Amino acid sequence: MTDASHIAARLAWVGAIREPGTVLSWSLPEWERVVRLGRRLRLLARLAERVEAAGLLEQVPPQPRRHLVAEQRLSRYRTAAVAWALEQVGQSLQGLAAPCVLLKGAAYLGQDLPLAAGRLPSDVDILVPKDRLPAAQLLLREAGWTEAQLSEHDRRYYYEWSHEVPPMVHAVHPIELDLHHDILPPTARTTVDIDRLLARLGPSKWPGWQVLEPADQVLHAAAHLFFDSELRDRLRDLVDLDGLFRHFGALDHFWDRLVERAQELGLTEPLALAVGFCCDWLGTPVPAATQAELLRIGPSGVRRRWLTALFGAVLSPLEPDEDPSARRTAASWGILARYHHWRMPLRLLVPHLLTKARGQTPD
Repeated sequence: MTDASHIAARLAWVGAIREPGTVLSWSLPEWERVVRLGRRLRLLARLAERVEAAGLLEQVPPQPRRHLVAEQRLSRYRTAAVAWALEQVGQSLQGLAAPCVLLKGAAYLGQDLPLAAGRLPSDVDILVPKDRLPAAQLLLREAGWTEAQLSEHDRRYYYEWSHEVPPMVHAVHPIELDLHHDILPPTARTTVDIDRLLARLGPSKWPGWQVLEPADQVLHAAAHLFFDSELRDRLRDLVDLDGLFRHFGALDHFWDRLVERAQELGLTEPLALAVGFCCDWLGTPVPAATQAELLRIGPSGVRRRWLTALFGAVLSPLEPDEDPSARRTAASWGILARYHHWRMPLRLLVPHLLTKARGQTPD
């Protein structure tokens, strides 16, 4: 059995999020494994929502049902908190006279996408044009949002080298607000022309808020995962991508548009990785022509193989009570090194890492 098929077999339980009827055949030991994995991976509430929607929750044995219901309630509380916060933030930004864009989980909620049910949001990501960033910050501060106290180095990191300002918190809202002006750092080796994204926005269900077009939402999700430094227990991001592919894949010309847009924005590599892992591990229905085109324009054969091995070693979740292998640990260090090499040029990276190593800024 190949690595991909072995991992797909270990992840078969994730398919219950799409086919909830399969849970009725699980034994209590199987349920114990799923509950422990699902809670750690933040997928248990998604399973709970699908099982309840199928009218099967009362048929689940009482022991695992208690865990499903508890996680479901937590998810619904956090989702309600996000919705309320976005309503208030939207009112605060009414005078901005610029697009206000929901990103990632907030965007999924703002469109009532099926994959939004059961998510466990702890923060909200929004985006405004960079030239309106100071005005947006002022309006938010007037509404009671404050930034964390940071060292001078960390403030410089956010304001000169990052695609977002320092996270903001509020005395009333139990969530963190991440205010972006781009989807990738301006110092990174891969950057995106944000004006191209802002030119193709769509509506959300909340007044004053917009979302990226479907192809751009997928590309942002792929870039967010495959350009990140920490992939441990990030299977939920692949499940998000699977949900986006399945939902938007039904739109006319979506797949052609997705590949075309990836080439326009320079994001063919993260898209190719996302499609490869989703198809191999989750059985995502991506057209064969799209897969073939991404093999042609994506990373070269050698690069694709080592990236797949690197990300596969870390993205594959550990079983309950399983210790990380030497391979996983080495892959984690490899991903961290790749992330730093990608995010900043050496003239900025070396002083930044030395400053962090000396402990002059908080982790």
